[in-house]
Amino acid sequence: MSSWHRSLLVIVLAAVIALAGCGSSSSTRFAAPPTGGFSNASLNGGYAFSLSGNNTFGFFTIAGSFQANGNGSLSGGVLDINSGGGVFTNLPFTGSYTVRANGQGNATLVTSLQNFNFDFVVISSQRALVIRFDNNATASGTMASQTASAFSNAALGGTFAFNLAGIDAGNNSFMSAGSINSDGAGNIPSGVQDNNDNGTPSTNLALTGAYAVSSAATGRGTMQLNASLGTLNFVFYVVDTNHLMLIETDNIPVLVGEAFRQQGPFSNASLAGAFALTLGGATSTRLPFAAGVLLAADGTGNVPSGSEDTNSGGVLTQNTTFTGSYSISSSGRGTLTLNSSRGTLNFVFYPTMTGGIQVLEVDLGITSSGTAFSQTGAFSNATVQGNYGFNLGGASNVGEIDSIAQFAATGTGSLNGSLDINNVGALTSGLALTGSYSVNGNGRGTAVLHSSFGTQNVIL
Repeated sequence: MSSWHRSLLVIVLAAVIALAGCGSSSSTRFAAPPTGGFSNASLNGGYAFSLSGNNTFGFFTIAGSFQANGNGSLSGGVLDINSGGGVFTNLPFTGSYTVRANGQGNATLVTSLQNFNFDFVVISSQRALVIRFDNNATASGTMASQTASAFSNAALGGTFAFNLAGIDAGNNSFMSAGSINSDGAGNIPSGVQDNNDNGTPSTNLALTGAYAVSSAATGRGTMQLNASLGTLNFVFYVVDTNHLMLIETDNIPVLVGEAFRQQGPFSNASLAGAFALTLGGATSTRLPFAAGVLLAADGTGNVPSGSEDTNSGGVLTQNTTFTGSYSISSSGRGTLTLNSSRGTLNFVFYPTMTGGIQVLEVDLGITSSGTAFSQTGAFSNATVQGNYGFNLGGASNVGEIDSIAQFAATGTGSLNGSLDINNVGALTSGLALTGSYSVNGNGRGTAVLHSSFGTQNVIL
């Protein structure tokens, strides 16, 4: 398969899933006509988007913004592309979209280069999960409502933590996390960067740079980071004062991801309580890797308990326990060590205001990153109740698979909905989705999803 570069899962219900071995059954069952409260009016205003995956040239990433009129038309769009086919910047586009009653929809972006087709599921008027839905490419990402009042240099003053993933010069997985301190006037006088290049980490590297919001209409801007690798050039799209989407415009390396505002003061007390973490990436032999982690932090630097599930190239290790320790500096950079059956695991992390805790693994042989979120409340099957959208990304022995779905969960352990799949460019939409799930008191659960694509076993 081609190299695997993105966080495997960015889902409303975070999950660890083995897509290898899934296949079509002899008959195809399609979902019933959609019902629900969504329509074209569910998307109205300015939105930024970012996706990454693969096309016929290899690694592919795209980011941009547009205006949705609430009635199926897209205008004022601009996008940037970085792939093996070239780097294309500041391309204008128009387009159209349709939102079905259950929140699933599709959009076509019309540019002078080519048309791009997206499939998505609306979570709310503020957010949607997106996959590319073309025969020659597949990709996965998100779309978020923009706040135009944040389209200025001054609005972006302060500290932002970033989490980026992509490829190096050898087409191997390359991931980077860190933080930048911007002065509100276009300068980045200081920052820090941690890298993991195909399982070879380099940590705590100094950064400086500059940025400029170049469009008050689209929220598009440019950023230069002076790093150990040289000058890295990015385009970013402002979501709001706390959130940016970034895409690198250099030929190599190629990185894409997001940045979220940090707000101190920081200390070990900044990490306290129960957290759920998902990680995605690759081994140094280019096998896909995913992990789901539950951990408890005591606020003084100790992790007295935790558990981990991993899927490394289709080899599952489930519910192993660990202990650990952590330390958070006053700058907002943290380090985490876990003593598990995988051995001693090392991470750097950056707490943010609205984007959870951005995490990068810095171990030899594994390149992975993800996001941790605080757990609250008591958990049971009743926790998973109501309507959900989800986005799964994975790999088979052929290539990348991305899917979008909507489902209704009963709160008693069953679900049903509709599934769309881009299986290495083979497109299928509207498959009937059924399943069962069970949630333990610690927030770890299992689910079995059934469709004519095959059976998928999930840990959530």
